[in-house]
Amino acid sequence: MKRIFKGNNRKSADLTLTVMASQDIATRITVARDRDSGRRIYEIRVRETDYENAAAHLAAYGIENNATLPPTPAVQPFFFRSATALFLVLLLSLIHIISIRAGLHDRLVFHFGVSTYFLSQGETFRAVTALFLHSDTRHLLGNATGILVLVGPLMRLTGPGTGSLMLLGAGTAGNLIAASLGRGAAISIGASTAVMGAAGILAAFQAASGRRGIKRLGPIAAGATLMAMFSHGERTDIAAHLFGFLAGVAVGFIGLLPVGAIKGSLFRLRWEILMVCVTLAILLAALVQARFLHHIVGV
Repeated sequence: MKRIFKGNNRKSADLTLTVMASQDIATRITVARDRDSGRRIYEIRVRETDYENAAAHLAAYGIENNATLPPTPAVQPFFFRSATALFLVLLLSLIHIISIRAGLHDRLVFHFGVSTYFLSQGETFRAVTALFLHSDTRHLLGNATGILVLVGPLMRLTGPGTGSLMLLGAGTAGNLIAASLGRGAAISIGASTAVMGAAGILAAFQAASGRRGIKRLGPIAAGATLMAMFSHGERTDIAAHLFGFLAGVAVGFIGLLPVGAIKGSLFRLRWEILMVCVTLAILLAALVQARFLHHIVGV
């Protein structure tokens, strides 16, 4: 028998079998696993007497003989390859140091931390601003480590603009949901909600990369385990971590659409610039709302 198809694209393999069946052409399929990538390799053969007829029909359907999906880019979790992640760590550190040395830390936490009470008063900006404040140096270092380990790979997969917007969206959504379901006036701060969001986004990306059926749940379960490991501590806001992770999973699946559709280096550059502008606009809007509301109440 002669090979008519070989590749790791299952859809093309299934379509090849369908075309052959419609023409009553006998086939034999073998499935092996590539040692390097771990992907399944499909090989379909037909009788030599049917080869020309089979090839003609495949050509009519536009199916290539060697249909191969592009390899998934390997992302090494080395933070120093992501300037954006390092910038975020430096920004959070600078905010914390200045607030401590200027004696403004407690005041900033009160005015910009997120809580159920303040959220019920319409101060939704707190879901954004709370991400940039930390209770002490230990709190800051813990989140900085999470940013370097998780946000770095995210930025290299999506780009600095898209990644920043997805990160901000997941962190903000996590804070909003956690505070909406909570009670009292306890104030929550820290970038950990966004860090858990990054874990959720990466888990969603992995779940959508060639996995089928129940195998899609593997990366989600691994991400949830990671989230649980980082959710221990006396002052840890477990609800914010949980909803940050879940929001990240949702944002990850939604974000796959534009990330996968972007083609061409010039268009990608313009897209990333646009996403940076949108992210900055959201941050500015939060600060403007904070300033406006504090002015109204005389703070």
